[in-house]
Amino acid sequence: MATERSYVSYATAAVALAAIPLSFVGPEGLRLAVIGLLMLAGPGTALVLLLHFGPTRSATTAGALPLIIAIAIAFSLTMSTLVATAMIYAQLWSPPAGVCVLSILTLAFLGLEFKRPQRALVRAK
Repeated sequence: MATERSYVSYATAAVALAAIPLSFVGPEGLRLAVIGLLMLAGPGTALVLLLHFGPTRSATTAGALPLIIAIAIAFSLTMSTLVATAMIYAQLWSPPAGVCVLSILTLAFLGLEFKRPQRALVRAK
């Protein structure tokens, strides 16, 4: 299970890192796919990994995964909306800057997850 979590962490980090240059330049289809994926699931997936909402031995029921996905998507869309609202109120509208803020937030959550001591991971299982 730890290996699966690390794969999800690496994939989320790759999307966040790829979104930064693609927010400024790049093919339109690729920009749409990467930035859309970041806004839909970037910060939320990192938060879920940080808080260790994952299938454990007691939560292997079919109802656990949809809840985890819903939390990840809801948090990501909330953060996207908050960043956009803050830019509008500050009169600094710049979509590439908003994507960079979301990418940095995602990478910060992932960094906190990687910095977590292994002892805390053992207790969570």
